[in-house]
Amino acid sequence: MPFDFSIPYLFNMESREQILDKAYEYLSWLTQPHESFSNIAVCPFIEPEIKREQLYIDIWYPSQKSFMKCMEDFYASSKSSALFVCPNTSDINWEQVERSKIQAQITSLLKNTPMFSDYKSLCFSPWEHFTAGGGISTRKPSPYFMINVANRTHLSQSHKQLQKSAYFANFTHDELNRLKVKDTK
Repeated sequence: MPFDFSIPYLFNMESREQILDKAYEYLSWLTQPHESFSNIAVCPFIEPEIKREQLYIDIWYPSQKSFMKCMEDFYASSKSSALFVCPNTSDINWEQVERSKIQAQITSLLKNTPMFSDYKSLCFSPWEHFTAGGGISTRKPSPYFMINVANRTHLSQSHKQLQKSAYFANFTHDELNRLKVKDTK
């Protein structure tokens, strides 16, 4: 069998397995209770999704597959949410991608596609200065830019559920405002 000279591996030098292992390691970190989040997991919704096998995880190489094709693959999986891991390639350096801009573009694309209009995207960049829990850099440990896609209603209900807990007790006013949380102090 000849060596696979596909573009992502030539420049990334990481196999699919290596990339996914690193992503899962970060997800594991997000599931750990943290004192800055009132001893609640940094992201308390990931672990249940993984345990119920409802989190679809894939790698997105924009030069090889459109985002909407990724969405079709996710939709066909019948899982409830998706995480697309975005490693750098010769075509795209994710460090140069403005997180808020691509998040708005993807969410608009989903909203305007009938099959996906109930979904919303949340993008996470390890290069963007982002803190939560009173100064904890929750995105910096991520090995890659990541795109999460979930049902809008589910995201809204999850956000409301967190607001009823002590999760936001240590957040600064700026962090609360950025995440659209009523000040809990």
